[in-house]
Amino acid sequence: MFSREQYILVTGASSGIGRACAMLCNQLGASVIAGGRNEERLAASQARCASPAHWHNEVRDLVADLESLPRWVAGLRQKYGRLWGLIHAAGEGRLDSISYFELAEAKSHLELNFLVPMQIAKGFSDRRNFARGGAMLFLSSASAVYPEKGHCLYGAAKAALATAMKTVSQEMAHKGLRVHCLAPGWVRTPMLDMAIEHMGESYETKEKARYPLGFGEPEDVAWMAAFLLSDKARWITGQNFVLGGGCY
Repeated sequence: MFSREQYILVTGASSGIGRACAMLCNQLGASVIAGGRNEERLAASQARCASPAHWHNEVRDLVADLESLPRWVAGLRQKYGRLWGLIHAAGEGRLDSISYFELAEAKSHLELNFLVPMQIAKGFSDRRNFARGGAMLFLSSASAVYPEKGHCLYGAAKAALATAMKTVSQEMAHKGLRVHCLAPGWVRTPMLDMAIEHMGESYETKEKARYPLGFGEPEDVAWMAAFLLSDKARWITGQNFVLGGGCY
């Protein structure tokens, strides 16, 4: 599906959906630039991937210096060449409500789940940094499309991201860069584990009953992401695809 000349930057590549995306793209022939905060976990993933020689670790805390993120992307282009694709999977989940809304926490959450991807998109969409025909993909959430109790701030941040990227897709289409969002429902990741730990096992049973196809696995999202980044999806842009196992 990919060639080794096609470099794909994956943020959040040290765990969960980001890791699954990085592993699959590497398996399908791409050269992967794996971004994450945990150097040890990135190295462990590289050791297990299909082609370690075409897996490149870049340790970065994305919120440590928000203003420099576009320059960081430019630096990766200078190091590896023009980038074919981006899968931005870095972020955090949270369960919240208006009753527990705290301004400082809200600002921190919006910074990570909205402003960070906007800054990375700014850097990637510079003509000098991307290869024509490639794509950016951002992890949104089903909560952005189908809001529900307990996802107040999280759903709002992901909805803002999906709306922004639809606009960016219109701006970048004539420049040869496609832009996508994926909006997964419950996937077996640390976020789901956190929710179950917080809400109890009865919550898991109740939520799982809503999914005719069961909870998703990170690989289920990764296959869709890989397709959308490939030239097989050359006529698709500006969409926010909901992956929900029949729940939505």
